[in-house]
Amino acid sequence: ATLVPQRIVHVAPRGDDTSGDGSAALPFATIKRAARGVAAGTAIAVHAGIYGGGIWLENVQGDETAPIWIGGVAGETRPVIEGQSEGMHVAKLAWVVLHDLEIRGASANGLNVDDGGDYADAQAAHHVLFQRLFIHDIGGSGNQDCLKLSGVNDYLVLDSEFASCGEGGSAIDHVGCHRGTIARNLFRDVGSNAVQVKGGSESIEIRANHVVGGGARAFNLGGSTDFEFFRPPLSDTSPNFEAR
Repeated sequence: ATLVPQRIVHVAPRGDDTSGDGSAALPFATIKRAARGVAAGTAIAVHAGIYGGGIWLENVQGDETAPIWIGGVAGETRPVIEGQSEGMHVAKLAWVVLHDLEIRGASANGLNVDDGGDYADAQAAHHVLFQRLFIHDIGGSGNQDCLKLSGVNDYLVLDSEFASCGEGGSAIDHVGCHRGTIARNLFRDVGSNAVQVKGGSESIEIRANHVVGGGARAFNLGGSTDFEFFRPPLSDTSPNFEAR
């Protein structure tokens, strides 16, 4: 909370990924371009407007004293990420703040954050803050989630709103996540679950949330995960669990 960016890279609908340099006067047009080679301590300031979905980011790595911020600008309307299969997918990230974004209209997951399939590496995706997000109207009749978390450790989901997620999905779906906090969020008409926790997940605190129309289960703790997707991988010598 006390940290401030050392550098700001601007993104705006009027920007240009070729001629822009990320300055306020010459912003980039896309978050993907702004995140290319982004250094610890940088804020990617996404100005108000509508941006196309299908955003894929990988290896976004801040550090404890200099995270990376990706989100809207104070005093402006929240920027909108709209459409495509996934609104935004971020893999293998550390010390990242995703904040003040609206994501809508994706046909699969709204925001997907994961370890890039490196199931055995507890440091593949860690220390992530999700704050003041609005993710809604995601998916259709299948298992589509507003916020999909796989193999994410040491994270918080705060002060956000989730609405109209896939009929068979969850507002927040966890597979193999550890040491998380989900607090002060609003869930509305979310599909099958407001929050689902499974696949080897452990030590997740869910408190002070408001659920209206939580689906079949407001909170589903445990589940039925295919064996190959557990984080950490299943053991032959010690007890395994869906959620603990």
